Amino acid sequence: MLTRRDFIKRCRDISVAVIGAEVFAADIAEGFMRIAASKRPQIVFVQGQSCTGCSVSMTYGNETDFIDFVTRLVRVQVHPNLSFSQGHGYIQQLEEVTSAGGHVLVLEGSIPQRMKKACLLGEEPLYEALKKHIQKAYAVVACGTCAVSGGIPASGRNETGAIDIEQYMRKQGISKPLIKIPGCPAHPDRLMGTVAYILGSGKMPPMKDGVPQQYFGNLIHNNCGRFQYFSQDIYLKDFDADKHSCLLKKGCRGTITKSDCPTRRWNGGVSVCVESNAPCVGCTHNGWPFKENIYYESRNIEDLPWNDFKKNVLGGGRK
Repeated sequence: MLTRRDFIKRCRDISVAVIGAEVFAADIAEGFMRIAASKRPQIVFVQGQSCTGCSVSMTYGNETDFIDFVTRLVRVQVHPNLSFSQGHGYIQQLEEVTSAGGHVLVLEGSIPQRMKKACLLGEEPLYEALKKHIQKAYAVVACGTCAVSGGIPASGRNETGAIDIEQYMRKQGISKPLIKIPGCPAHPDRLMGTVAYILGSGKMPPMKDGVPQQYFGNLIHNNCGRFQYFSQDIYLKDFDADKHSCLLKKGCRGTITKSDCPTRRWNGGVSVCVESNAPCVGCTHNGWPFKENIYYESRNIEDLPWNDFKKNVLGGGRK
């Protein structure tokens, strides 16, 4: 049983995790007390064309106390991977919850509109079945880049005609609050923090183009642990010999990708791609996966005139 002091502290922690300040702690506390006094809100997960990586990622949060706290206040029992009910049982439970309305629907994966039977929800094509589950929802959360912008299923010459949830809702004439949590996979803190904010405060988090600004407001480059090497024009040439220099000339896309990865980190706060000596692939960027190679090639960067380099790669140049 949480004491009042612990409860207020956790609400403060959630406020910091979600928007980077304690200013909304009182609002969140009030919202959670209102939730606790009533029937716990339901979160419904539906999967489209995906690898289930976002669901796997959700179980590896940084703030285990925070996730435990959230699961005491909301019901995440309708999930194709994590629910006790599977197969027809999952579909039946999904129908029961969404017909009652008021739920938050989380979509993981893209939606095939051309080859509709490429993805089924029960015995129906997802494209046909999804509409009724969205119509009575309080809000929709696009979890992961596939749901946000099509991702890998929509890339290249994929024959399924995969589209993202925003395109789908527009085609179906559905108007609902939509929040996008890009990433391949989505970071669990960003997903659970966003849902907690909605349920606890009763309002949408500060967003731009449907993306929460607390998580995706700044370039990875600006908070990168290797920024000092970039500012000195010290670039990594050999992965085996160098573990610290700037990875820009090895194809890092942190200069054009907005995310708090360097400060939030992954897997219990252990590390992040660049600190593992891997260039950022830009998986939270709305253009990912890009039409060109997954990494910029060094010669392409070096051949660019400096003005074009600042405009096209650095997004305005370094300061």
